Amino acid sequence: MGSEFDLFEHTNEQVMVSSAPVVEAMALLIAYEVSNKAAIFKEYQQLIQLVEQHPFTAFLKPMPVNQRYQLLNYLLPVPQLTSTQLFANKLRELKNEYVLYYFWDEAIPLKTIQELIENPSQITQIERTYYWQDDEAIAFAQLLLENVTIFKQQLAELLMKIGDHSVFLALLNKKKDSINQAISTVENLKLEPLARAQYVMGKTFRRVHDYKLYHFIPSYCMSPYRVRIFNDDVCYIIFGTTTPVEDKREKSEHLAKQLKAIGDPNRLLMLNMLASNKEYGAKLAEYLGITTATVSHHIEILKKVNLITEEKIGTIKYFTANKEQLNELLQAMQHFLKA
Repeated sequence: MGSEFDLFEHTNEQVMVSSAPVVEAMALLIAYEVSNKAAIFKEYQQLIQLVEQHPFTAFLKPMPVNQRYQLLNYLLPVPQLTSTQLFANKLRELKNEYVLYYFWDEAIPLKTIQELIENPSQITQIERTYYWQDDEAIAFAQLLLENVTIFKQQLAELLMKIGDHSVFLALLNKKKDSINQAISTVENLKLEPLARAQYVMGKTFRRVHDYKLYHFIPSYCMSPYRVRIFNDDVCYIIFGTTTPVEDKREKSEHLAKQLKAIGDPNRLLMLNMLASNKEYGAKLAEYLGITTATVSHHIEILKKVNLITEEKIGTIKYFTANKEQLNELLQAMQHFLKA
């Protein structure tokens, strides 16, 4: 299930790939009342009901959906991810200003947060930010400021209840194989840590640091999304397992060979002709207006990638397009490009 260690005992960047029950529990809260994700949990309604019946929903319901992912920011100050009990205990110990500091992506100065905790109504008078850009977000921010201790305590309690629930433990066990497969895939990616992180996320990063730790966390409950949580020292990559990470580099090499084979006008015309007719070399040469030697050269290239089959009738070799292989090539391209 992974292990914890002191980042500052290591001078080189470290890479961890492990499951994290705390992340799975957090993902349940993020998915709460979000219809396009909640479908994942149809067989785990007891967990959704647990969330619905808990007092923490007083914060979840008015919380803007885009801000729910900010709950994952608590992985940064509290990296105890293998135990919801330990995580909850450490979360309770966070000072109130830090609870909000991390929730707001470390983007609001601590001094400002401390002043707002002392006088929450001031939030309506200061400059608007991404975290309180409209009246609804301002109202939620003021709710947090007025009840930050309750917010922290109830979040910790709910995470513990989820983590101890028999249905949640059964979910972790049931999804163990897919999680382990995802771990193996990421571990076997022959890429440097930053490149590996970008590969798993499926995009390049605009903001990077000299991270001491890259921690890759496969999550069933986060599916189908991928999320990056980071500060100057740590980069968490959380990726849903219902859409598995694939190492597409080997597939890309195979596809490139096939595409290179058909990347010639004469070879494409040959495939077009052979898709509906069985022909021999001289006929193809006549059709294309090239020599039979050139036809033989093109035939050999297409045969190497199995796009043409050969049949000898008497002393004459006849050629036919391998329609099954051509269809597989088209489907492979669609899958590769997610068309």
